[in-house]
Amino acid sequence: MRGLFISLFLILICLDVRGQYFNYVLGDSYTHNFEETIHSSKNIHTSFRPLVNLHSLYNQADSLTKNSNSWLYKKIFLEDLVILNGENYRLTASPIINFSIGTELVDNQNTFKNTRGYILEGNLGKHIRFFSSLTENQATFPNYLNNYIVNNNIVPGQGYARDFKDRGFDYSMSSGNITYKLNDMFVLQFGHGKHFIGDGYRSLLLSDNTFNYPYLRVQTKFWKIEYTNLYTEFQDIRYFENNSLSNTDQIGYPKKYMSAHYLSFNANEKLNIAFFESVVWRMNHAPGSSGFDINYLNPIVIFRPIEFSLNSPDNVLIGINTKYNIQSKSFIYAQLILDEFSLNDLRENNGFWANKYGYQLGYKTFNLLGISNLSVQTEFNLVRPYTYAHHNPQQNYAHYNQPLAHPLGANFSELLFISRYIKGKWELSARLILAKYGGSFTNDSISYGNDVYQSTGQFQEPNGFIYGGRPDDFNINLYHGNKSFINTRIFDLAYIINPKTNLKVNLQILQRDFKDKESNQKTNFFSFGLVSDLFNHYYDF
Repeated sequence: MRGLFISLFLILICLDVRGQYFNYVLGDSYTHNFEETIHSSKNIHTSFRPLVNLHSLYNQADSLTKNSNSWLYKKIFLEDLVILNGENYRLTASPIINFSIGTELVDNQNTFKNTRGYILEGNLGKHIRFFSSLTENQATFPNYLNNYIVNNNIVPGQGYARDFKDRGFDYSMSSGNITYKLNDMFVLQFGHGKHFIGDGYRSLLLSDNTFNYPYLRVQTKFWKIEYTNLYTEFQDIRYFENNSLSNTDQIGYPKKYMSAHYLSFNANEKLNIAFFESVVWRMNHAPGSSGFDINYLNPIVIFRPIEFSLNSPDNVLIGINTKYNIQSKSFIYAQLILDEFSLNDLRENNGFWANKYGYQLGYKTFNLLGISNLSVQTEFNLVRPYTYAHHNPQQNYAHYNQPLAHPLGANFSELLFISRYIKGKWELSARLILAKYGGSFTNDSISYGNDVYQSTGQFQEPNGFIYGGRPDDFNINLYHGNKSFINTRIFDLAYIINPKTNLKVNLQILQRDFKDKESNQKTNFFSFGLVSDLFNHYYDF
């Protein structure tokens, strides 16, 4: 697959160029200022992000800026640090910073974050666009996050965590892509990053919850249809924990691949319906394994019949995403994900374990009660046990120790409320997240369907390590296992210094209550700092 990516990259940079510059980031805070415009525009497909074919609609409107003759004032408060404009090119560059300190009151623990990096983007001619970013980080976290990082060896969504001093972590993340717009119909993007499918805060299809990955994205748009092909490479960093192999530093993490299709149809100005299909398969160490399976390169084939014809154990998911604009400033949205499904068992209501599905329902408005810049969102998510998991944990729907969809994995329900109000350069936001899931018990190898890295059956690794598997075939109901409750409240007050990089002074208060059958934990945390708020960091699970 690497050879395919490199070949396409070389082809793209050699082509004649004609295109338009825009921003590529996924951050909810950064995109909020023009999200209302995007959702209310005609024949715009909003659910596969980052959006790559919006032209000027995706350029952030600088309502916060004003003209100034002062070069220093403009660089600090209005625009990118570096701007190069030519007849056939444009390049901008700015620093990324996060200098913040915090305190966890319950355990009297101080925290900090020190992030340095850059963001660079621009265009060559009118067809080629590029983006690059890098962050280098040292940080300490509240205890609930610290425990998660220690147990999983990763900072959520941001990569491998190395020890730093007493209780800190050192980690870095690099992103980049190059986009070639062939014409108004075809757009190709080759990069290293992540994606989000849906119109909500969470996604049950594909989210930006995980670490970055290499990908090739091909987008075709005509009439009322937008069709996206996504080809990716994922890594299983848990493999060596259960398999003792020599020279592991020369082997690298085992690889697996995903091909995904996403067909989005704007039925009219209000209703969008989209269909999702993906297949995940591994390449490492297995008899008959041949790396990237050419059968899954076909951009229009249905994966399930192909997977069946190959007599393969590959992991196929199908789903639906839909959105309905109630009016120009509000919409409802929904998702359905199907992993495996037995209609007869569903009718009998026997709790068959392989009825693996999930759904999402949500509502969002940008102008609540006629108040400008006041947005409110409410969302409900539910996923049955064992969804996204697989008999062979290396073929689960996950990457780099995190689920590719919802951060809670499976066997959960979640209700969340989000509000955001912007007045000039001031921004106030609040999040309330209530979640319940069935987790594992301490010193118990049985899988209750929450951890997608556990086998759905009695799977044995090459070294003899055996996963516990599920407790039964039937009577597998939601929340079975160690019933756990999470109540999270997050409040942010920010003053935006520079809207181009979303540089802000930010005060955050986080309260989290966790309770299961074995423990009861409370977190009261606040932090203050100078932040370039460009990317989503999901710490609210």
